[in-house]
Amino acid sequence: MHAAFELMCPNCGGPNTDDRLILGLPCPKCLPDVESLLRARASVTDPLEFKLLVLEALKRQGTHRMYEAEVVALERELRKVNEFFRRALGNEPWSAQRTWIKRVLEGKSFSILAPTGVGKTAFGMIMSLYLAAQGKRCYIVLPTTILVKQVSKRMEEYRERLRLETVRVLAYHGSMSASEKREFQERLSSGDFDVLVTTSQYLARNFDLLSGIKFDFIFVDDVDALLKSSRNIDRVLMLLGFTRDVVDDALQLVYLKRRMAAYVASRRRLPEDLLEEYNELVERISKRLREGSFGTLVVSTATGRVRGLRSKVFRELLGFEVGSRPELLRNVYDTYVVPEGEGRLMEEVLRLVRELGSGGLVFVPVDYGVEYAKKLADFLSSHGVKCKAVHADEKEPVDEFARGDLDVLVGVAIYYGLLVRGLDLPERIRYAVFAGVPRFKFSMRVDDASPIRLLSIASSIREYLPEPEADELGRLIVRLRRLLATSSQRTLAELAEVMRGERELTGESSYLAAILEVVRDLRRSLQRLLSDKAVIESLMASKYLSLREENGELYLYVPDTMTYLQASGRTSRMYAGGVSRGLSVVIVDDEKLLNGLMRQSKWYSEDIEWRRLDELDLKRVLEEIDRDRSVIRALREGRAAAVVKEPIKSALLVVESPNKARTISNFYGRPSRKRIGDLVVYEVSTGDYILSIIASGGHVFDLVTKSGFHGIERLNGTFIPVYTTIKRCAKCGAQFTDQASCPVCKSSEFVDSLRVVRALRELAREVDVVLIGTDPDTEGEKIGWDLAVALAPYAPEVRRIEFHEITKRAITQALRNLRDINMRLVEAQIVRRVEDRWIGFVLSQKLWSVFGSRWLSAGRVQTPVLAWIVERYREHVKSKRYIFRVLLSNGYMLTISDIDVRDRKSAEELADKLLKSRLEVLEVKDEPVEVQPPPPFSTDSMLREAARILRVGVDEVMRLAQDLFELGLITYHRTDSVRVSAVGRALAGEYVRERFAEEDFVPREWSKEGAHECIRPTRPIDAERLRELVREGIIVLARPLTRRHYVLYDLIFRRFIASQMRSATLLRRTVRLRLGDYETTVQGYVRVLEEGFTKVYLPFEIMREYDWSHVEVKDVSYRKTPTVPLYTQADIIRLMKEKGIGRPSTYAKIVKTLLDRRYVVETRGRKLVPTRRGIEVLEYLLENYSDLVSEGRTRLVERLMDQIERGEVDYQDVLREFYEEIAPIAGGG
Repeated sequence: MHAAFELMCPNCGGPNTDDRLILGLPCPKCLPDVESLLRARASVTDPLEFKLLVLEALKRQGTHRMYEAEVVALERELRKVNEFFRRALGNEPWSAQRTWIKRVLEGKSFSILAPTGVGKTAFGMIMSLYLAAQGKRCYIVLPTTILVKQVSKRMEEYRERLRLETVRVLAYHGSMSASEKREFQERLSSGDFDVLVTTSQYLARNFDLLSGIKFDFIFVDDVDALLKSSRNIDRVLMLLGFTRDVVDDALQLVYLKRRMAAYVASRRRLPEDLLEEYNELVERISKRLREGSFGTLVVSTATGRVRGLRSKVFRELLGFEVGSRPELLRNVYDTYVVPEGEGRLMEEVLRLVRELGSGGLVFVPVDYGVEYAKKLADFLSSHGVKCKAVHADEKEPVDEFARGDLDVLVGVAIYYGLLVRGLDLPERIRYAVFAGVPRFKFSMRVDDASPIRLLSIASSIREYLPEPEADELGRLIVRLRRLLATSSQRTLAELAEVMRGERELTGESSYLAAILEVVRDLRRSLQRLLSDKAVIESLMASKYLSLREENGELYLYVPDTMTYLQASGRTSRMYAGGVSRGLSVVIVDDEKLLNGLMRQSKWYSEDIEWRRLDELDLKRVLEEIDRDRSVIRALREGRAAAVVKEPIKSALLVVESPNKARTISNFYGRPSRKRIGDLVVYEVSTGDYILSIIASGGHVFDLVTKSGFHGIERLNGTFIPVYTTIKRCAKCGAQFTDQASCPVCKSSEFVDSLRVVRALRELAREVDVVLIGTDPDTEGEKIGWDLAVALAPYAPEVRRIEFHEITKRAITQALRNLRDINMRLVEAQIVRRVEDRWIGFVLSQKLWSVFGSRWLSAGRVQTPVLAWIVERYREHVKSKRYIFRVLLSNGYMLTISDIDVRDRKSAEELADKLLKSRLEVLEVKDEPVEVQPPPPFSTDSMLREAARILRVGVDEVMRLAQDLFELGLITYHRTDSVRVSAVGRALAGEYVRERFAEEDFVPREWSKEGAHECIRPTRPIDAERLRELVREGIIVLARPLTRRHYVLYDLIFRRFIASQMRSATLLRRTVRLRLGDYETTVQGYVRVLEEGFTKVYLPFEIMREYDWSHVEVKDVSYRKTPTVPLYTQADIIRLMKEKGIGRPSTYAKIVKTLLDRRYVVETRGRKLVPTRRGIEVLEYLLENYSDLVSEGRTRLVERLMDQIERGEVDYQDVLREFYEEIAPIAGGG
């Protein structure tokens, strides 16, 4: 037993211990003796059997309260459905299906966004039959007549196998005979059915026949087809029991939220009438939802291409949003070939198609057009390849290709083209060949260019412009993008009409006028720039785009990266078991465009790795591709059991922050979203998992204050901390645990994290495994353990995943490397928190009684730090002496501080003497010095440097770094390591080679110790490029970045890149001077001889090159000033690191606590000065408890924590030592 948790018993809601919770047992009060249960647990293989034994024991004991409803009921019902599935299909439901079953059993509506072969349709059929057997009425809506026939036939087979003679299945499809249709109408109107099966088209055309029927369960297979008529949303909702009024109110609320979002986006204040209307609508809808009884809706989608605001009505009435499949989740070998000789494009395509075989898509560049695609298809056909071209007027070849009658399809590489976006044949498409790099072609004449075309050209050329022009163009791009993004479809249509001269601007069109003004400004700016010879030369010299003269006119060619990613992505689709392997080959017809494509593709996805086709083992690659197709075919044909044991698992991933949850979910497409109370759950499919992602909000539990010795009980010599859920005051934000009201402002309005635990338990019951994805340090491990303990009785399995950066690569890797909670780290954190509580509470209470203020606090780490600040302040005050500043004729200011002058008169005399003295230059020596780059940042060095540059407190720097980490832009920011991983070194190499030269790259690991890494960027994208990619929507972040975020990112990026570059050579100048009796040396770097790492990061000042040939004294001034400087926050961080006090996670907190308690204040010059109260508190603590709060003792405590983490000492022995140290003082010492 490690701890007790209040409110966590799954039976009575009282306190329980971690060992019981991990085993799924109620508290000792509910079940005092569990020996027989533990023996039974060892032999029981079915988790439900053990839960039933626990339930039986509770009933025997007479203590049963809510264990059955909380833990057993859903699992027991699931067992019945499992058996139902087994009898119908011959096997029990898979993991994802079990999750869906549980949700339906709980009456939850939801969206299924899952890949091919997961068994969505089978789930809908069997679930409908099960519910119908319980007396419920169900409706299955399918996209096509063929599917209606297949599903109704299979349901009849299942019905017979299940012996459901009383369950009536009624189906309708267009190919029924007249008499069958009459019989259907009669049975429908008389209600002679339990399960209805039709197409979505039937629903749209015959809603009047259905409108009087209420369904308990509706399963929509392929919601995309249903939403071809957006009114079908209203129809489905009304069939579930919602009235027309409620549906209209929900739609009105959707539109209202959009209007409110536009106000927020443009930073305008929301009108009062809008807020009033919003509140009225919300209240009216909430009341109807509380009072009504509604059926359950499950919508399934393979693509998630749900468009239009009307679909948001699902969110308002049923609590879920349909997501979209990840188009950039791909598993493709990205390769290129350079053809031998000019004009051999077609021959190269033929060679590749023959080598790669059937199942290929061939794309021609958009500027070649449809005619070239037809010509290429004819060429391939004439050489024996079964092939046709596909375009808007010729779609039939797609069906021929799907059947295997054609081997290859040829089309144009255009973003909305049929082959690029409209084709989803995962078992058929094996590879893609690009007959030329996909690109855009822009005329350099922009007189008639559309706003979108103007934006494309401006974004493409901006990086090649001088800084002032680039900045100005950047501002115009941002303004126009923002205006277009917040414009309605109607406004955009009107804009097009005005620009074509088909419409006049009216006085009411102020918003339209604003857009037009920016469009004209951008056009004028581009016209000016594109007529500038220097700009044209810069574009000509680019490595990443092409400028060509055709028929006397200049054209700009830029790579069309999104089309490439979409088109090549056809070869790699998600299925139940992963993401299929595909191959893409780009035939290079323009080397610059290939460079641009390779560079830009990595902006969209960090996983892309380009190589020449001949670098691949093509035989092995094609075998891998074909193996995946075999699995997909088996899944499609229902033969999955022979191929895949459990194709996809359902999992709940718990992270700390909403930003982190959003960032992770966005890696896998646009997530489905649902709400549990005020918590948002994101659901995505990764190929291996159907993953629900939720944020716990950080710490959920903390120590109580009223039990035992300040929250720690003692049981048979063992220390047992007692935890309860954290409360946060709604008024002042204070955090507390077991008080009934806020201890700070006395408010009784607070948010209890018990609601988080309840939401997590509800979700944990649905899935097969809970994954704890908290931060990768001891604090994160403890938060993870708390959650694991609380969820264990509800979750079949709880595992830990660890990632040091939030990138798709890191998350995918973590999902493949599950581990258990590391109890050594947990024990170290328990000790740290208990020790903090004991020292803090005991010494703080002493301070309260002595100083009469409950605001005061003391801590093992903060006290030595306060001592440093006080001691430095005293040295500062004592160090006042006269400083002489001597201005020389060459402009150099010489400072003399080491002459002992006692009084003002002597100072004046010395100043006069120095002014009249002759200055002798004894030596001027120049020497080249090789300077190595500094290591990348660890937490302490980042805090020091960033606090200095940003001129903010270290606490603010830590907040900014936290945001950058959660947004996936930097690695974990709480680290004392400067180690650079192989991934980091490769990233730096990519950037340095692209921006500078191969010889500038010098990879360094810096340190071989520890699993942690330095703080570094996660992608080879500098701050300026990041700003641009965010602005263009290529990188989408979970929250906006501020100027300070960009400055900190820039600092981290440049420092890291510098650490991987060659050394610099600088010229160091040493000048020896004599002024009267005084001799001094001036030394500094005056010039960079070889730039090396200083191209990106200059960690020192370059001194002006003063002329020392004929130098005289021009002026002498003096003043009395301290010579020992006060500490800054950065200095304190450095000292904490050097002296081994505090940790990366606590550096900033310690400084903040001293400032918050007003023990120290910060001057305008950002220096730390102790207050009188701070000095008094320190003196009292050192006088009475110096052995507890001394620097040496604090350092020893940190060492003990490290030893616990390594398993070298028992954490209970350390707690015992701390207790024996502090208990006598608490008793009145």
